Amino acid sequence: MKITSLLASLSPLVLLAALPAQYRYTQQVGLVTGPTVMSEGCVLVDVDGDTDLDVVFANGYVLSTSGSAIQPTILINKINQSLGLVDETATRLPTLAIKGTLVIAFDIEGDGDKDLVFSCNGPSQQRVYVNNGAGVFTDESVARLGALNIAVAGCAYGDVDQDGDYDLFLNDELASGQLKLFMNNGAGVFTNATATRVAVAPKSNQQDVVLCDIDNDWDLDVINFGKSSGQQIFFNDGTGHFLTFTTALLPAGTGLTYEGEAADLDHDGDLDMTMLSVSGLTDTVLRNNLVPSGTLSFTSLTTALTGGNGDDDNEWVFVDSNNDGWLDIVNGSLQSNGDKLYVNNGAFSFARQTGTAGFSPLVDSTLDVAVGDLNNDGVFDMVTAQGESGSFLNRAYYGTGPADTQPPRFVRIEQLPAVSTNPNGPFVVRAVVQDSAVDDGETSVASVVMNWSITHLAGVTTGSTPLTFRGGLFYRADFTPPPAVVMNGSTLSFSLTATDLRGNATTSAQQNVTVCGLQQYALGLGGGNSSLLAATGTTSAGGTATFTWSQAGPSTTGLLALSLARASITYPQGILVVDPGLLVTLVPIGTDAAGTGILPIPIPVAPPLVGLRVVFQGLFDVPFTLSNGVDLVICP
Repeated sequence: MKITSLLASLSPLVLLAALPAQYRYTQQVGLVTGPTVMSEGCVLVDVDGDTDLDVVFANGYVLSTSGSAIQPTILINKINQSLGLVDETATRLPTLAIKGTLVIAFDIEGDGDKDLVFSCNGPSQQRVYVNNGAGVFTDESVARLGALNIAVAGCAYGDVDQDGDYDLFLNDELASGQLKLFMNNGAGVFTNATATRVAVAPKSNQQDVVLCDIDNDWDLDVINFGKSSGQQIFFNDGTGHFLTFTTALLPAGTGLTYEGEAADLDHDGDLDMTMLSVSGLTDTVLRNNLVPSGTLSFTSLTTALTGGNGDDDNEWVFVDSNNDGWLDIVNGSLQSNGDKLYVNNGAFSFARQTGTAGFSPLVDSTLDVAVGDLNNDGVFDMVTAQGESGSFLNRAYYGTGPADTQPPRFVRIEQLPAVSTNPNGPFVVRAVVQDSAVDDGETSVASVVMNWSITHLAGVTTGSTPLTFRGGLFYRADFTPPPAVVMNGSTLSFSLTATDLRGNATTSAQQNVTVCGLQQYALGLGGGNSSLLAATGTTSAGGTATFTWSQAGPSTTGLLALSLARASITYPQGILVVDPGLLVTLVPIGTDAAGTGILPIPIPVAPPLVGLRVVFQGLFDVPFTLSNGVDLVICP
């Protein structure tokens, strides 16, 4: 063989040998820029609205002056311009030195962009940076939080009272620290409501706060971890009050904890947890036994994590690294030779991946990990925040495994009653959803939508309504039917579609709700229709519907018209809103001196009448004053 031919045949092998090893998560040297400082927290978030993920580091202190405050760092993603992650701290963040321990990003005032909240060591002022919509932030800490000089290691957000805005938890590192709750007024101003909403439960050296629906009752509970015994679970009563708590449910031996994370790791419909312990103690995976037992309890499976357990570790995130539909575990390690990937086998066992199946082997001190697709190739990447020892060089790792093709998974969807007696709505629809990456209660879901149809008197009306993210993998919609649709006597059918950031989507099974009961209509007509007719009670067989009227003439007589259909017929005296052609009867009624009256109407026990519609209108000082209408549909 000629030498040139031999070289030609060997050249691909030479080039291959020259390439660096491709790990499941491969370090990208030089991608992360910024100052060399200790940083305990980082977050991936689109701050400037261009749909790619930027990076914010909380930072902690300057390497050369241990303990001094420093400005956080923001790196703007310009990877698609071949510029990498560009440090634009000087033009986007306030020139302000803080002692950041963690940073979270959420829309505090509902204007559609992500703001930043920094928990800070201290005691010092906790920080809120407000986004102007273009990724430029203003320090509004005192205006939004009040003067708040405490020492905080962890924070978390979520809509704890289900009023549509995000509330804020801050933990407390003091010896007798109390977990603190700040309620949002809807405009991004937070009020300390700890005294009236959170049980008094001192805990020293608090480290991490996790919000999730741990007991499957459709509200966000809070779990407070720390480097002290007695890890706390505070139970939400549904209104954002956490007056019941326990330290008995988390298994013995899980004290002295740095961090926790919650997700449904075994696909059984409840949220399991991982817990990190201090140096020399065993990390654990906690299987939630609520499903199928019906009772909230946890089984601590320290042997579920094989390989490297017992290191001094600091962080968990979940990611489906091999695109098999199961969440794997990433462990940000302070002590180990490299960060660790544990692959889920689907049977609550997680094996550490070594060599090219895991992370680039680097000895560094990882304090936090953020997960997301930095370069938009469909594979999840990692950013790590470094501190405590080593070079303090923050890092980025590109995922080199398969692209994400797994759709989001509905952990649970609330089952509405088959029969609703609330025709006016709203119909509350709630779901817990997780996708192929989960970190600090957030997941890689782009949207969850309620696809609905209403079969009613005039035909079928269809539409869609978004569910909004409420924190802790929790989504909710308060569906109000269109005003023109007569809901009483209708059937509401709906399903949910969840779509992730890659466009992978899944749709739930359809639910059907029969709507019946009592519903006012033709309100606000004015003119001759100045009386008000209302009704309460039950329209099921054997029940009683109680009709009341008001704003009629004092001490006068009248008639209550019963018909089988609505109408809108204009007379000089007002509008008749019941169909006279289908009139059933006219019941004599009257008013007292205040122009009011009451009439109970029993619902007959007659199965053939289920679904029957009867409409009512009051006529007073006949024919001078008319009321609005009331629609009654007999329920099963």
